[in-house]
Amino acid sequence: MVEIKAFKTYQEQIDLLRYRGCVVDDESFAIDYLRRKNYYRFSGYLLSFKQTDGRYVYGTSFEKIAAIYDFDQKLRNIIIKALEDVEIHVKSIIAYRHGHSYGPLGYLEIINFNERHDHIRFIDKLNSSIENNKNALFVRHHRLKYGYFPIWVASELFTMGMISLFYADMRVVDKVTIAKEFNTSYPYLETWLHSSAVLRNICAHYDRLYNIQFHQNPKLPRSYTTYADMNKRSLFKQMYMLKLLYSDYRKPWNDSILLPLTALIETSDFIDLNTMGMPSNWESALRWE
Repeated sequence: MVEIKAFKTYQEQIDLLRYRGCVVDDESFAIDYLRRKNYYRFSGYLLSFKQTDGRYVYGTSFEKIAAIYDFDQKLRNIIIKALEDVEIHVKSIIAYRHGHSYGPLGYLEIINFNERHDHIRFIDKLNSSIENNKNALFVRHHRLKYGYFPIWVASELFTMGMISLFYADMRVVDKVTIAKEFNTSYPYLETWLHSSAVLRNICAHYDRLYNIQFHQNPKLPRSYTTYADMNKRSLFKQMYMLKLLYSDYRKPWNDSILLPLTALIETSDFIDLNTMGMPSNWESALRWE
């Protein structure tokens, strides 16, 4: 096994950056920034500037990388807002459909799902979520008064990952009905919800969004190829997916998501839109008319 790297002080971290070709003009700013952000997290934004010899591209500066880091943080906040709206909407639609078809406690019966549903795993996840939220007023109320949680309450305890699995395990007739709410087909919506769950985890752990290729690959309509490569697993593809999940809420998407995204990009220096898969007409592509 390779020997673990030695601990480095803030000054040694700065010295290492300089040795690799990163320009550090304001050492006090750089040390304070690393103290607040962590060198390991910060260095991830330097990867695209690293050459084969281990040194950074000429002109790479600490201030430039810090600006990209700050942009990514603000971008993540915009996406989290979009994911929050999507999560609440999907929970509401799924709870209504399942409750309407199978009653308030139908989700506790394995027969109300398709054959691939792992009911034991699902119940274990739900019980863990109940336990983790045991001090929430609505959880305490339903535990003490009823002993059970109707689907419209239980769904509030679902993580985005649980929502994705719940939808994938529903009967086809139910998935088709729900998919119509999002103006798509159920195989597409399955991939959107899975991708949303992964994207939410990335955001929840404050991981990098800028200049990465996503592992998940949501299915998008052929019209997407008008704007970008269907096979490119870029941030733009994730944003386009979120746009489609807002299909019934077009004005909120334009006002609450696209508008701040546009303002952020227009006021950010050093940002390379190509690294996010953003085409030249990205703004019109993401706008609902």
